[in-house]
Amino acid sequence: MKRLREALGPEVKLLADVNQGWDEATAIRVGRELEPFNLYWLEEPLPYEDLEGCARVAAALTMPIATGETDYGSPGMKRHLEVRAADILMPDLQRMGGVTEFLKAAALCDAYHTPVSSHLFMEASCHLLAAAPNGLILEHMDWWQELFEEPLQLQEGQVLLPDRPGVGLGVNRKALEKFRA
Repeated sequence: MKRLREALGPEVKLLADVNQGWDEATAIRVGRELEPFNLYWLEEPLPYEDLEGCARVAAALTMPIATGETDYGSPGMKRHLEVRAADILMPDLQRMGGVTEFLKAAALCDAYHTPVSSHLFMEASCHLLAAAPNGLILEHMDWWQELFEEPLQLQEGQVLLPDRPGVGLGVNRKALEKFRA
């Protein structure tokens, strides 16, 4: 992390995803070691069901904790918010149950003064985050871009929202054939 921060400088947002791989003690110990590098967030340090442990990690660190991508529906988000398991919640559009449930989760987070990010599905999530007053940052995956006739356009680190119907992007049929199982 030291080399990354030195190479990229202080302006670049660095995010670390542990993918639920640590226990509470490790998350606090390593999290404290990472704090001097000014990470934008530490994502999913603990298994998703350990909300109380995640709350203790969030309380112990100054760096923001992001989690929530494994929740199914807004009730899971509410549990995260009630125990203060994270500083930022990241609903997954598919697991949440679609657009309506994602927006319910974002509204819940807003009521708790908690920002939301997204997990995958950037083509739809960009619109949802733009509609949420507490939308924070879009998870961007370049490797999805070829699935669409025209990729999402970025300008100075911001997504330019497509203005065509639906999510605003046409599907690249040739790319779909390439990925057919």
